[in-house]
Amino acid sequence: MITGWRRLIKPYVYSTIAIGSSAATGDFICQFLEHKAGKRSTIPLYLTNLPWWDVKRTLIMCSTGMLVTTPFSFTLMRTVEHVFPGKQAKQIAKKMLTNSLMAPIGISLAFTSITLMNGKTFEQAEEKVINDMPKTFLAGTCYWPFISFINFRFIPLDYRAFIGSLAAAVWNVYISSVANKQPNESTTVLLPTTRSDSNARTIIAQQQVPAN
Repeated sequence: MITGWRRLIKPYVYSTIAIGSSAATGDFICQFLEHKAGKRSTIPLYLTNLPWWDVKRTLIMCSTGMLVTTPFSFTLMRTVEHVFPGKQAKQIAKKMLTNSLMAPIGISLAFTSITLMNGKTFEQAEEKVINDMPKTFLAGTCYWPFISFINFRFIPLDYRAFIGSLAAAVWNVYISSVANKQPNESTTVLLPTTRSDSNARTIIAQQQVPAN
């Protein structure tokens, strides 16, 4: 029994690192794209050499990936393999269907975690799940079945969560955008002064962004 648990430590640690890194990478890319699209001009709480990068937001996404998504995904992968063993087409189809049926739970857990880590209430987290989980689930059905097929058909069990996290880097760009979208979001826009200003001063203006 103890030996069995020890055997899980290595793949679990790999999965935790990979999923956390995937979530952080996806959020970083998302913030960059938002900045380029003119949707993100705020000065973050933690200043970096990239003034558009909100490090706190990235840390929240990374923490959610490591503490919430990893145990959910890792357990799900091993459970479906135990219930539907083998790589026959019928078994793979059952695993993919199970993954799809469980996806709303995983999405809801992630949205709840991100909302609470941002200092909001359970009521706000519930509202977030109700409003954004269904459309996020539908978007996922256009992406994840293909990834799941490759994972279940070709990847060893211990490394499926790890490989899935690599594909999740793309998915997490979308997840980050939805999870961090706020109604009536207020952003701070930096407007440069004239070139004649030797001090290169910056005017900080508050701009109200309408909800999508």
